[in-house]
Amino acid sequence: MYLLSIMKSLWLVLGILVFQSDVRLGKKLTKLTAKQFPKEFKWGCATAAYQVEGAWNEDGKGENIWDRMCHTVPESTLDRLNGDVACDSYHKYKEDVSTVKHIGFQVYRFSISWSRILPTGDTDVINEKGVQYYRNLIDELLANNIQPMVTLYHWDLPQPLQDIGGWTNGIIVDYFESYADLAFKSFGNKVKYWITINEPLEVMRGYALTSTAPGLNTSELGGEYLTAHNLLRAHSRVYRLYEKQYRSSQGGKSFIILVCT
Repeated sequence: MYLLSIMKSLWLVLGILVFQSDVRLGKKLTKLTAKQFPKEFKWGCATAAYQVEGAWNEDGKGENIWDRMCHTVPESTLDRLNGDVACDSYHKYKEDVSTVKHIGFQVYRFSISWSRILPTGDTDVINEKGVQYYRNLIDELLANNIQPMVTLYHWDLPQPLQDIGGWTNGIIVDYFESYADLAFKSFGNKVKYWITINEPLEVMRGYALTSTAPGLNTSELGGEYLTAHNLLRAHSRVYRLYEKQYRSSQGGKSFIILVCT
């Protein structure tokens, strides 16, 4: 997981290198650099909730599949590391935003921890402290002229939903739609870019490999293909939800992120 995280951050490193080639960090692009990219190009960086937030069981957050896997099968990760504390962004988000601003990024992509705002995965139990955390983060970004880009699902399914089959169970689509609806209602007036699901292929691997949460080898049962089917259904359902109920009033866009390598 951590090696994968490092690899997925290479685009961030490349962006920094371009900055360093012509200007000091935090300064505006030079004319030479600006000519290499269109005016509408925006510099950004990205994180995932489990990889940076920490506070895995604080303020009403529920358990997710990475919490469960790292605690019960610690040898599944490099050096038995986990995200219990990670970068502690839950407590240090203002410092993180300050760093993003100092580097000069215009967009910050982060993911919502489904289990932080819905501990059971269902909207019957809403954790208001979790909702407020993301409101605070979004407000801090906007106050520093940084555009928030929000990922709804970055591989950290609430454990109670995994207990009923997770992404192999078709009912997960209904739960995901309800979760997305809450996110749109809670944050949509300030968020213009929504990512429904980050890299479905990686989610599929969690149902084929023991090294990725939930760490189930269900290949003989076709588990990864059921997962793929339900992920596409979930994306489609949430995309249509936003288009029909929120886009006209909130003016944003929703899309999916696919891995291309």
